[in-house]
Order: sequence, then C-alpha cells, then structure tokens
Amino acid sequence: MSAALRAEWVKATTLRSTWLTLFGYVVAVAGIGVGVVASVGDVEAAQPDHDPGTIAFYGLNFGHVAVIVLAVLLTAGEYARQTVHASLVAVPRRGTFLAAKLTVGAVLVLVTAAVTAVATLLLTQAVLGAPGVSLATPGMLRATVAAALYPTLLAVVCMAVGMLVRDQAGALGLLVPFFFLLSPLLELVPGLQRVAVFLPDRAGAVAVRLHSRPIDVFGPVAGLGILALWAAAAALLAWWALRRRDA
Repeated sequence: MSAALRAEWVKATTLRSTWLTLFGYVVAVAGIGVGVVASVGDVEAAQPDHDPGTIAFYGLNFGHVAVIVLAVLLTAGEYARQTVHASLVAVPRRGTFLAAKLTVGAVLVLVTAAVTAVATLLLTQAVLGAPGVSLATPGMLRATVAAALYPTLLAVVCMAVGMLVRDQAGALGLLVPFFFLLSPLLELVPGLQRVAVFLPDRAGAVAVRLHSRPIDVFGPVAGLGILALWAAAAALLAWWALRRRDA
C-alpha cells in the first residue's frame, strides 16, 4: 500500500493542474468570502438570525468547482491520458489502486481546505470588524473544522464518480450541474426540502452553519456523518465497478 500511495502522490503532485485547481480553491473560498463580508457583512450581522458560519464560509459554494475539477482530473484523467493501464500494471490489486488514489486526493484537499478555512475566518472577521467572531466563539471552531472536512469528503464522492464515469467531460457534465443546479433547486421546492438536505453537498453545508434552519432535520455532526456515508458508498461503488470492468 505504501508503494501505491507514493506512486499516486508523485502522479498527483507532478501535474500542474493539481496545483492550479488547489490554488483556485483558495482564491474562490477566501476571496469570495472576504468580498461577500465586505459587501453585506454589516447588514447581515445586524439581522437577528445572523449565522456567522454561513457568511464567513460563503465562498465554499464556489470552491466546489475546484474540488470537482481536481477530483475528475485525478481519476477520470487517468483514462483521458491513457495512463490507467500502466497504473494497474504497477498496482494490479484494484482495491489498493483505488484506495491510494482516493487517499492522496483527499489529503491534498484536506490540507488545502484546512489552511483556507482558518485563513478565511481570520480575514473575513478582520474585514467585518466589531461584529466579527473568532474561533473562541461558541460553534465557530466546529464550523471551521467542518469547512475543512466538507470539501474533503465531497472530493471523495467526486473522485469515485470520476472512476465510475471514466470520462472527464462526462464526469464534469454530471457533477457540476448536480451540485450547482439540481441540488440547490431541490432545496427550494417545499415538498422536497426535507429530502434535499440529505444530498451530499446540502448535508455538508449544515455542518458549517451555527444555527439550524426550519428545513434541517439533523444537526451539524449528523450532517458530516451523512456526507461521510455518501463518500463511503461512492467509494465502494467505484471499487465494485473497477473490479468488474476492464481498464
């Protein structure tokens, strides 16, 4: 397993696209978060239902793009570059191959997301000024940890989908509309709201909030747990498909 991890690490970190997408994630999450707080932070902070976690990490909604792209490049990209055959020759145990790939991708996203979450919180609250919060504010440490785990688990889901679809354009064409169109819209439909919150991205977003909404049927910890179950299920499905299909 260690050899497979080293091989996947080398493959991932020697691709320029990996660092560009991770940089794009930092810019999107931190930059948009600061921009939103600078624009409407004072107004939002004055509202009785103000949720510091939601506005501080508003950029996570846009950081999903970088997570999706990175996940697809690391998985379906193997098929596009036609390197998957060589990879499976080097690591014939497909479960080991997949586990190493998912682990490396998750670690890259986790480290980037953790640093970005802390930096985003500090920057947005510095811009907000007096109404700002800190890690010592009840619930903010949990929200900041969730802001790192949420994109990491989402990356695992997307990497698994990339391995299932095996086509970069196809995977992006499935994931981007789902997370940016279908999932948010379903949460707005009255009869489907309480079902939509169980979708991967919606469940993860619950963990970043400090206050629950009327449509939330579970709390922050359960939200991360539900997202983790989605990630585990997607990984198992990708493993099953990888074992049954030819490369």
